[in-house]
Amino acid sequence: MLESSAAQGYKAPELIKMKDASEESDIYSLGVILLELLSGKEPINEHPTPDEDFYLPNFMRNAVLGHRVADLYHPAILLRNSREDSIPVTEEFILKVFQLAMACCSPSPSVRPNIKQVLKKLEEIMF
Repeated sequence: MLESSAAQGYKAPELIKMKDASEESDIYSLGVILLELLSGKEPINEHPTPDEDFYLPNFMRNAVLGHRVADLYHPAILLRNSREDSIPVTEEFILKVFQLAMACCSPSPSVRPNIKQVLKKLEEIMF
C-alpha cells in the first residue's frame, strides 16, 4: 500500500529505518500535529522555496534559528480570542505550545517527552 506524501510528514525520522511505530514515534507525530495547528501549514511542503524546508518540524526549527517569528504561527490563531468560551491565545501561550511541539519533534527519540509529560505540560499550558 502506498502512503500519501502528507502521511509521510507525520512519521518520525527513525521510522525510515524501522517499520514498527512506538510511543516515541507517536509522540513525534503528535508534535507535528501541534505544529500544524499553530502554523496552519501542511506537514510536508511539496513546493518549498530555497529558504524553506520540506518537513514542517525542520521548517519551524529553521524559522526559530533565523528569528522569523512570523513563520511560527498563523496570524488567525490570535483571532480566537474573540470567542467567550475559548482559552485566551497569547504569544506566551503560542510559545509554550511551540516549545512542547518541538520537544515532541526532537530528532532523537530518547529526548522526546513521554505521553505523561506531554499531558502534564498541556495541562500547565491550558490552565
